Amino acid sequence: MSDSRGTFDRIRALLEEGAIAPTPSNYEFLYRYVTGADPQLVEAVDGARREHGQLADRNLAHIRRDLYGTGRAGVGKVLEDTEQQLARMNDYIERQDAGARDYASKLSRSDLDASATLERQRQMLADMIEATNQMLSTTEQLQAELAASSREIDILKADLEIARVDARSDALTGLSNRKACCDYLDAQLDRAFAEDRPLSLIFLDIDHFKKFNDNFGHRMGDEVLRLVSASLERFFHGRGFVARWGGEEFVIVMPMHEAEDATQFAERFRQHIGSRAVKGSQSGREVGRVTLSLGVAGLIAGDSAQTLIDRADAALYDAKADGRDRVVCWKAAA
Repeated sequence: MSDSRGTFDRIRALLEEGAIAPTPSNYEFLYRYVTGADPQLVEAVDGARREHGQLADRNLAHIRRDLYGTGRAGVGKVLEDTEQQLARMNDYIERQDAGARDYASKLSRSDLDASATLERQRQMLADMIEATNQMLSTTEQLQAELAASSREIDILKADLEIARVDARSDALTGLSNRKACCDYLDAQLDRAFAEDRPLSLIFLDIDHFKKFNDNFGHRMGDEVLRLVSASLERFFHGRGFVARWGGEEFVIVMPMHEAEDATQFAERFRQHIGSRAVKGSQSGREVGRVTLSLGVAGLIAGDSAQTLIDRADAALYDAKADGRDRVVCWKAAA
């Protein structure tokens, strides 16, 4: 509990230090930094803090782009609403500008003339007061409308942030989804080639997953998926980026790791999961062991994200074809 509290306090201090918006994605970013979940992120953030003295929103944006890719969430509705609000604000500003020009015109026509009759001077003064009151009333109304629109845009910004995070997360397991993984892999490939660093990819499949659904129901199948995903996050913490690829398939991107090193981690994780007997969290009923098939591929010259994915997937296919419950590392044909 104290560790969790300390983590929260450090994140809050970083948010306050750089006046960073406490959005879900910023909190997730700083959580990965504070807990050391991503060594490259830690290195980048420490560098930014040394250079600028503190961490700011713009630093987060640059680091996120470099490490994880930009990504575009399907948030058309929120963007449409935001555009409408911006159009309304623009209309308010144009009305304010038109009102100011009209007020200036009235004042120019109402210049007091010392040679005018007393009655005329009174009328001109009355006209000036009326124009001023009208201008004040219009200004107050527009300020209220702008304040309301500003609040609405703040809400839309929060909605946009939530939608962006949701669009890059898997609802069942809480892991990053395939889209987020592809963005991350693209960004990491660029860095690996630019800095001449290794990178490896692991594809993982739960063996005979259908039997959990057929024999024990979909709820048990979901429990198995959550068990594997939680174990993956703990095991690869600080070593790799874990995502749910789809169905019972997961993927781990391991920057700074050669294929042989990634294969050893994959084998250790396979043994870790295989040594556990799975029980239903509610029924307590034991449903047996969970075994995994894993395929590993390392980055080679000329690779694209797709060719690396294809080789890891081919290694996974070989692991299944060879009897499952094993790790296969892709090797070039002799």
